[in-house]
Amino acid sequence: MKINIPKKIQKYIIIYIILLLALYLVIEIVPRVTNIFETTQILEPGQVQLTCDASGYVIKTESIAIAPEGADVKFVKKEGSAVRKQQKVANVHPDGTEGNPSHKDILQKLENYDGVYETWKTPSSGILCFYADGAEQALHPDRMDSLTREEAEDISIKEKNLETDHVNPGQPFYKVTDDNKWYVVCWMKKSAVKDFYEGQAVKLQMSEETKVDATIRSITKEEKRYKIIFYSDMYFKELPRAREVDFTIESSEQSGLLIDNECIIEKHGEQGVYVRNKNGDYHFVRVNVVETDGKESVISESSFYDPEAEDIVYTVSVYDEVLKQPDKELKKDLKEEEKEKEKEKNKK
Repeated sequence: MKINIPKKIQKYIIIYIILLLALYLVIEIVPRVTNIFETTQILEPGQVQLTCDASGYVIKTESIAIAPEGADVKFVKKEGSAVRKQQKVANVHPDGTEGNPSHKDILQKLENYDGVYETWKTPSSGILCFYADGAEQALHPDRMDSLTREEAEDISIKEKNLETDHVNPGQPFYKVTDDNKWYVVCWMKKSAVKDFYEGQAVKLQMSEETKVDATIRSITKEEKRYKIIFYSDMYFKELPRAREVDFTIESSEQSGLLIDNECIIEKHGEQGVYVRNKNGDYHFVRVNVVETDGKESVISESSFYDPEAEDIVYTVSVYDEVLKQPDKELKKDLKEEEKEKEKEKNKK
C-alpha cells in the first residue's frame, strides 16, 4: 500500500537527515582532519630520533693488482668474496703476450699510488672487487683530512669493469677493498651540523636495505660549510664499489616525555608549558628539552638540573595535561602578573 506523506512532513524529514549528517561531520570527521577539538595533550613516554640527509664520498683503502706478464686468466673467486693476503683468486696461464694494457686512464690516475701491486695473488686482505674508477688514491684515508669540498667535486669518477679472461703486462685486473675500516666524508650547512658532535655514535642509512653503525670522527669548519668525517668498521655489500653516496644520518634515540612543539612556549626567557590542574586552570611549568626533531620533543620528567641556577627544577610528570598553542594563556598570565605588581606598588 502506498503511503502519501505530506510535503511539509517530507521537508522536515529532509532537514532532519541533513542535520544528522552535519552533526556526524562535526563530531567524527572534522576533528580527525583539523584536530580543532584537541586543545590539550596528555604527556606520555616516548622517543625522538634526529635524521638528516646528506651526500658525500666513501673513503677506503684499496689495493689494485696489475698483471706481471701477459696471460690467460680464469677467476676462481667471485666479486664480493672475502680474501686474505697472498691468496690465489685466479688460475693463470702466462702466454708471453706483450700488448698494451687495458684501462690506461685508470693507470694514469694511479701513477704515484702506493696501492698498486704487480702480482697474481692478493696484495692485501679484504673484499675482492672487479671494478675500479681511478679515485682510489684521491679518496684514500691518508688524504681525507686535507681533502677540500672543491677538490672532491673535481675528482673524475668513471667506474670500469676490470674482469677479463686475458691480461697484457701491467694491466689492472682486480682490486681488494679493506672492509675493516672505512669512512664517509661530507660537507653540511651549520644548521644541519649543530646537533652533531665528535665521538657521537650514529647510524648511516646507506641504501634502502643497508644501515650501518658509525662514529663521527671529526667536524671541521671549511669556508661556509662544515666537513664531517664518519668512521665505521661495519661491512655492507655495496662497500667495495661505493664512492659517491646519498645517505641518511640517524642519531641515537632520546627517551623521555613526548610533547608536540606547539605546546612549548617561552616565558621570561625560560621554556615551559601550561599544565592543567584539577580545577581546570592552567599554570606555567618549566621544561627541559632533551631532543627535538622540529615537530616533537622529548622533555625531562619530574625534575632536571639547571646549571645556571645550580639548582634542581621540578617539572612535568607523565600523564600531565598540557595546553596546545598556549599564546593566549601566556598573555593572560602576564597580565595577571602586571596586576599583581601594580597592587604591590599601591600597597607601598
